[in-house]
Amino acid sequence: MSGEADGYRISVTSPSGEDTLVAAIDAHGLLDRLPSLEAAVLGSAARSRGIGTGMELPAMEVGGTLFESVFQSGIKALYLSSRQKAQEHGRRLRMVLRVRSPELAALPWELLYDEKLGGYLCLHHPVIRHVEMLEPVAPLRVEPPLRILGMVCLPGALTPLEAETEKEGLTTALKPLIYEGRVRLDWVTGGTKQDLFNALFAGCHIFHFIGHGKFDDQRRQGMLVFSDEQGRESPLHAEALGSLISVADPSPRLVVLNSCETGTSHARDLFSSTAAKLEYTVPAVVAMQFAVTDKAAVLFSRAFYQALAANRPVDEAVRTGRIALRADKDDSLECFTPVLYQRSGDARLFDFTSLRKPTPPKTVVEQINGEELDAQTERHGQEADARVPETGQRAEPAHVPPPLSTASTELTPRPEIDTGHWVVSLAVQPSGRLIATGSRKLVRVWDVITGQPMWQRRLGGWSTMVNAIAFSPDGDSLAIGSTDNLARVWTMTGEAAPLKFSHGHFVNTVAYHRSGLLLATGSADATACVWDLGTGSRLLSLQHGRAVKALVFSPDGRRLLTGSEDEKAYVWDTGTGQQQAQIEHGDFVLGVAYSPDGRKVATCSQDHTAQVSDAETWAPLFRVEHQGGLRAVAFSPDSSMLATGSEDGAVRVWRADSGQSLLALTYSRSVNAVAFSPDGRFLVGAGEDKVIHIVRLPEADR
Repeated sequence: MSGEADGYRISVTSPSGEDTLVAAIDAHGLLDRLPSLEAAVLGSAARSRGIGTGMELPAMEVGGTLFESVFQSGIKALYLSSRQKAQEHGRRLRMVLRVRSPELAALPWELLYDEKLGGYLCLHHPVIRHVEMLEPVAPLRVEPPLRILGMVCLPGALTPLEAETEKEGLTTALKPLIYEGRVRLDWVTGGTKQDLFNALFAGCHIFHFIGHGKFDDQRRQGMLVFSDEQGRESPLHAEALGSLISVADPSPRLVVLNSCETGTSHARDLFSSTAAKLEYTVPAVVAMQFAVTDKAAVLFSRAFYQALAANRPVDEAVRTGRIALRADKDDSLECFTPVLYQRSGDARLFDFTSLRKPTPPKTVVEQINGEELDAQTERHGQEADARVPETGQRAEPAHVPPPLSTASTELTPRPEIDTGHWVVSLAVQPSGRLIATGSRKLVRVWDVITGQPMWQRRLGGWSTMVNAIAFSPDGDSLAIGSTDNLARVWTMTGEAAPLKFSHGHFVNTVAYHRSGLLLATGSADATACVWDLGTGSRLLSLQHGRAVKALVFSPDGRRLLTGSEDEKAYVWDTGTGQQQAQIEHGDFVLGVAYSPDGRKVATCSQDHTAQVSDAETWAPLFRVEHQGGLRAVAFSPDSSMLATGSEDGAVRVWRADSGQSLLALTYSRSVNAVAFSPDGRFLVGAGEDKVIHIVRLPEADR
């Protein structure tokens, strides 16, 4: 959200698509109503912990005005569609606010309200205030125990605060993790700035402040109130507080400020609140935008840390704290007081489990590699059967050499192609000259040298997403799968209407058989199907427990590898439709790949891992891991390398025989697709940053 001459530009990106509008928001009029709104919040509760702090109707009015101003026509449709998608996947939608206008940042967006949608949105899903900065957030791998540093600060001139009660509640909530050695809770021994300085030298992962805060209107900056040596008030402004916290090593990834007005912004300074200023130092801050009562502070802290201890993301932990406040006193408005500021892309700041299956002994990998050359030599010159075996015919394991590439080794593609849209799916033409992308409503084919679109088709529907895309083996046809429940196949050399194949739900994945005569499709209706492109008839229908997210034929065409939201990948005999093997993960399986030599398969999952398995025994050979869920996996044409792409923006290249890391790249947004060029010299990746990245591989010319 940013200011324009005629209003405020609202740009939305979502799982269901993108949209932009200019909204007329009376920001200053809403800001004038904040004092009466804070009075309503306090009036709905009890004694406040605010310093000199000055019923539901004011909150509903402000929240309703904010909702109606932003959630107009297309944006509201995207919100409803995205919420439905999240529910279908068993997940909760996250609403991330990137507010670039200071006056809008000062508004209480946590109050967004629509009666027909169930009331306050923040009680249904997390609302996060994303702070955009140039400094990237380096991932912090936390070795147990997770260290929490608490501080209670009560200057004598202020009203008493039930700090000991809150301190006890925090300790009780964390007691199971403390006993297990996974969490350590330490307390600053005094209430002065020097006491905090001394304690921070030991380092911490979370800093939790219990005390008082206020806003300095003259300096337009939030501050916390510490004690001096005589027990009097000694305020510290947010900028200086950030510098003080930065002395910690390790530095905290989360700061919790259970003090009033620490989430309050000035309408002329985007970073004026205590919480936003601290974003220069820590990735996530939980603060309070209004004065908060003692009881509410205790209830919120207990529920918040219980959720974190249950391995929930910080945004969901904040929502859990809101629910606890609402449940305790359902006519209280204090559940809207907490605010989450975050600049880290992943809301799961800490992983309390991180349990992964061990890598199998190296001797297994060495044995497979030792057999590979003999197997290729034995089959060299033999013509692989391109037909699907007849029913009842056994599909013998095949290890076929990679097909000869028709790609020109003289091609030098552009390093980046700006598509202007989220790239949801991507495919490289066998010649290497063209790249196809799928986005919201758009299918486009790009020239890798000029970076210009050479061919495109636009789909109907407001938010139809092109979930999958694939070139035929000869490069003349293009298949897609989309959220209008259809798979389409175009012949790119003509203007004929596409062939269409229908499913009962979104089509998430498509793949050609090596003959180019068959197409496999996978859908959210929990089926994978194989179609005859000549007759349009369905040859196979393979039932899964949940949505099918990825599939690929084996190089000889006798098997089909599928990945599902039921946390498994499956191997199917394409002649009989019989299941031959399962590969298990800890979350949705979102990508699958067969090595071109037919010896290995790779699967990747939302559980942050990719696994390479033997294509005869289906035994795991090794796993590799990212910091976020994996969206894509691909083998190089010579089967020697494996590429993975993650929702945390990371792209990695690994040795396909051992899992040794060869290359690490980081992009600004989630990576949805990765692929090698047909000659193996370049790696292609794309996703939510809207750019096709083409990177020369360091060892590609060996």
